[in-house]
Amino acid sequence: MTLRRLLFLTMALTLTLVAACGDDGAAVTTTAATVTTAAPTTTAPGSTTTVPKPADDRVSGLALAGGFVTGGTPVTVPPDPTATTGYTDYTTITDDSAVLSVSVPVEWADLNGEPWTDNIFGLDGSINPIGVALSASPDLAGWAGTWGVPGLFFGATDQLGGTIDETLDAFGSLADECTYDARYAYDDGVYAGSYDWWDNCGGVGTVFVVIVARPSGGEFTAVVEITMVSEEDLAAADAIVGSYYVTVPELTGDGGALDASLDANYGAFELTSGFTPDPQALDVSAGGSIDVSAYLGGDCAGFVTPNPDLEITWSGSTGTLLRFFFVATTAGDDTVLVINDPNGDWWCADDSYEGYNPTLDFATGPDGVYDIWVGTYEADALIPGTFYVTELDANHP
Repeated sequence: MTLRRLLFLTMALTLTLVAACGDDGAAVTTTAATVTTAAPTTTAPGSTTTVPKPADDRVSGLALAGGFVTGGTPVTVPPDPTATTGYTDYTTITDDSAVLSVSVPVEWADLNGEPWTDNIFGLDGSINPIGVALSASPDLAGWAGTWGVPGLFFGATDQLGGTIDETLDAFGSLADECTYDARYAYDDGVYAGSYDWWDNCGGVGTVFVVIVARPSGGEFTAVVEITMVSEEDLAAADAIVGSYYVTVPELTGDGGALDASLDANYGAFELTSGFTPDPQALDVSAGGSIDVSAYLGGDCAGFVTPNPDLEITWSGSTGTLLRFFFVATTAGDDTVLVINDPNGDWWCADDSYEGYNPTLDFATGPDGVYDIWVGTYEADALIPGTFYVTELDANHP
């Protein structure tokens, strides 16, 4: 039986002065035009620990995915986790990097959250992992070595460039140990793709399902493998499909989205608190092809380039305001800001000051590097404008 584990686990450098807009009064904010401030309770950062899957994105789990039943025939109503008594409760687990999260039975307490290295896709993970991975089972050794123990493998990678079908086809050698049922379309409201259903694995009646799915922008591939040996495991599968989530943009450090290690499009700059003139400003064109919402979730939205637009190294902070904002050249053009701060947290902003220009405030901006993306709210747009940095509250869009 080692075949199954062989398959799955082996497991310019000065900013120019531009006069600021607005009066010197306090910011006027509304529900539709709020200034995003750098405090976790008032923003939607896309950090690895603070961005859960929106609770209503996958209501009823497998009901949206088509449903699983023994034999592989899709049903309208998924199994009810409360109708089985085999598992006492469910808990959310994460991989070692806290990129992946998923809900599993508390009895599946034998975990492995190490990076994804060995794989069946012809990718070399011996030096650098191909992505992130998480396995869970009551007994990982038994799950890996037999078909008699339930369990889960959940991986995500940005290195699989083929189609969904091509990725699923790589599991074809399972036919030596299982009976293939069919391939079904999969769309859970967050990720879409297909899943294959395999029956009677190992000749002991075990059901094996593998899901291959991607977010709407196709920026990464999620692979979810579920081994089910009992009715209780059908309910566990429902919980898994209703909860698995990839919580950060960079899966391997060299992926194709929001990569802070890439050179900034408009350059790297150094600023010290008390700079003059205030504000500092730079002409920038907003936009890109990367869908921010696919990576950061929460309230983050818009389209940016993989590279940050600016990299600003900030020093000499005295605990006063540090504000970043963008003003489009054409009034009414809708733009966004995305910032990775010195602590590695992600911050997003859309409309502010009763307009479509974004503002991000750090009330006590820490010293360090701020990687900044200026994006557009709509896809396939390029919006010229001016990016500003200020320490004065009177300066804003």
